Amino acid sequence: MQDKDRLLRTFLAVARAGSLRAASASLGITQAAVSKQVAALESFLGAPLFDRHGRGMRPTPLGERLVGEIDQGFGMVDSALDVARQTSAGGYGRVTIATVNTLAAYLVPQVVASLRASHPRITLGVFNASSPDVVERVERGHADIGLVYDLAVDTDTVALRRLCIEQIAAYSREPGAPDPATLSVGALAQRPLIVPPRPYALRRVIDRELPGPLSIAVESNSVSVSLDLAMQGVGTTILPRDLPDIAIKARGLHRLAIEGANLHRHVVLIHRSGATPTQAVSRAIRAIESAAARIATR
Repeated sequence: MQDKDRLLRTFLAVARAGSLRAASASLGITQAAVSKQVAALESFLGAPLFDRHGRGMRPTPLGERLVGEIDQGFGMVDSALDVARQTSAGGYGRVTIATVNTLAAYLVPQVVASLRASHPRITLGVFNASSPDVVERVERGHADIGLVYDLAVDTDTVALRRLCIEQIAAYSREPGAPDPATLSVGALAQRPLIVPPRPYALRRVIDRELPGPLSIAVESNSVSVSLDLAMQGVGTTILPRDLPDIAIKARGLHRLAIEGANLHRHVVLIHRSGATPTQAVSRAIRAIESAAARIATR
């Protein structure tokens, strides 16, 4: 049989991606090679691991069981190798940060810039994901650090550090408005709104704090798309207050403080429970805490 580690990792990539094409792109090998390796593993096991359908591939019950058995194991192996590599390199190495879209828009760039200035030999990987996916990446060892909101964390498998309270603001075209400007929650609720879809934590806060029924113009889970839509006059978008000025002023938008509502969220850092952070990860955590402390004092 071919190298079992390679075949299992290829199988896992297909299970995560849901198709041979997507898996081949993530692995950097041809689609034919991915198909051949999956077939070799199925031949060795004597049973199919995937159900093929028009939209891709879905693991069979045996495939699902195999994913559960090997996924965490590979994460632990990869983490151990990272620790060994970073130790041999004098405490430098790679740090992977998984983050939600909103925190990637203003907190993460500050962290990356700080780390690159103070520790240029640390290689950083930053991945945007939904809140559940961020938590899952950290749980499985695919990310060293996760940046999410406290409402998203409901598991004992990760350790949590509270960073700061994120304030929420409205953004829209406001010709002639003073800067800074304010808007009452009642007036905001009457406007066409650009907001995240319902599964998102920010949408839950909006639905809770704004008097309804709301006039939802567009649902968008992208910070940049929401700002672009506001720039085009589609509506008013509701996003974190601390988005960089360059992202707001370049679009001709105003940042509006919202009066009369408790619009905020707790930003938290998560890492795997029981895992000893490498020196590089510890340095990244300190950089994140410093950036969050600066935001908290604004």
